Amino acid sequence: MPTAEPPEAGAIIRAADAGRGALSRVLREVRQRLGTARAATLLRDAGVGAALRPVRLFLVTSYQPRAIDDALRLAFAIAGFDLKTVAVEGLAEAAGRALDAAGQGRFDGAILSIAATGTKTVHDETARVAARLAETLQCPLAIIGETDAAGTGDAGAGVFRRPVAPELAGNAPLFDTRFAASLGTIPSERGADAIADTAAGFAARIMGSAPKLLITDLDDTLWRGVAGETGDLAMHATYAAALAALAARGLVLAAASRNEAEVARAALADLAHDAPSGVPRFAALAVDWADKADLVANILDQLGLAAEHTLLIDDDPVNCALVAARFPAVDVRRFAHPDSFAAMLLADPLLAAGERPVLSETRAAHYQRRAEVERLRATETDAAAFLARLETRLTILPLDAASRPRAAELARRDNQFVLTAERPNEMELDRRSSSLDFLVRLDDVFGGHGIVGLVLADRDGEAVVIRNLYLSCRALQRRVETAMLAVLCRRAAAAGARRIIGTVAAMDRNRPARGLFAEAGFGQDGECWVLDFDPASKTPGMAAPAGLAIVDGAEGEAP
Repeated sequence: MPTAEPPEAGAIIRAADAGRGALSRVLREVRQRLGTARAATLLRDAGVGAALRPVRLFLVTSYQPRAIDDALRLAFAIAGFDLKTVAVEGLAEAAGRALDAAGQGRFDGAILSIAATGTKTVHDETARVAARLAETLQCPLAIIGETDAAGTGDAGAGVFRRPVAPELAGNAPLFDTRFAASLGTIPSERGADAIADTAAGFAARIMGSAPKLLITDLDDTLWRGVAGETGDLAMHATYAAALAALAARGLVLAAASRNEAEVARAALADLAHDAPSGVPRFAALAVDWADKADLVANILDQLGLAAEHTLLIDDDPVNCALVAARFPAVDVRRFAHPDSFAAMLLADPLLAAGERPVLSETRAAHYQRRAEVERLRATETDAAAFLARLETRLTILPLDAASRPRAAELARRDNQFVLTAERPNEMELDRRSSSLDFLVRLDDVFGGHGIVGLVLADRDGEAVVIRNLYLSCRALQRRVETAMLAVLCRRAAAAGARRIIGTVAAMDRNRPARGLFAEAGFGQDGECWVLDFDPASKTPGMAAPAGLAIVDGAEGEAP
């Protein structure tokens, strides 16, 4: 929320201590008030890099890279990243530098930023260079520029076109061409910010830190007026359409409103005709007279999503302040004029579409089913009876070309149940050839929950080493992780192995995963967890949990 005076480095430090959402709000404000150059200086003076997530990018520009250096570092800090780059000017130099740089450490991603050219020949050459860079660096790459420069169509494996939304630069050109003959074409001040924001949004997407959940207020936000008090409620149609578009991009939608639940639901039904795209489908509704922070907590609990992946929109500054104080990691935004606010949301690179097409109805349904599971859990005190009533069915799927995009998505998005910090991208997964890798699809009495788990493991002599195990928050506390280990044990035994070895690192949010091996009967050996078994045993290593049906294409159905 805006303050009376421009924040200084001390305010940035305090915001960083509070959480990502607080830091983003302060940095956005200081950029708006003082400009990018001054804001970047304050950011450097604050020295808050330790509070940000490190990200390493290979940057190629058709102009001098230092022209957007301040804009990039500030935009990435707003997105929660401490940016490190290897920067190259010119497409001709990029391939050679990339080959050298690839031997000096892993890159999280690459950015290719070029000025508009308008010629198909240059577009094609840009796409060829981008594909070579992505292959050399083994990381996803974004081509960023004006629509003409970014181009259209398939640019090759691991390459994504990210045209800059015109609204980010105030619908003005991104580049200043006044001195092109002498100094070259460089980004304008607003153009540099727009390019940097687009790059930061791409990084957030590939690093798994982009928002997953959008919580909107209802009264005087989704619609004009207060349900139950105002007789002429009217849907803010452009805002409702923007929410529907964001859901189609993969965001989960929820609503939190201080009102009577019956009144709010009736208003949603009555106003459906006011929104050409229909009323947004909410995965969760929290409508009560509790304060807004409690309602947000209720939604996070229902859906199992984290505050750091949440965006809240509300028209009331008091509600915004309450949520920001209770959940400093939440990205809190105050609702403004519906048309301009909707346009801002759709142009925001942090809310851009992902690399996989998403059926919004499917994602919303997955989280609605998760909420139904939690409601059932609350009524059943016996864990075994709870699992039996769920009628859980796990289907084991191969890691192949068709499933690789979802596997990469799991690797980058999962934070609570993950064993190590390794997050392979799609290109890195493509290089794996282990027959021990697999994914898990979850179905139960409430319906399908989609692919929720991934195991990456390699053979090492008589041992199988678990590289990582990822489990979606939608499947937590259902013994799915134990079943995944049991499947791996059976596959390891079938391959002639006699031992499973795993490690688990203590990271910020993976507390649910830290007890996995101890609870499964592994013994600790230094930093490793080890399970020895007889491969000839009927249930080598460990048995699958009771009450879960497992269908493994390699073996048939197991009880």
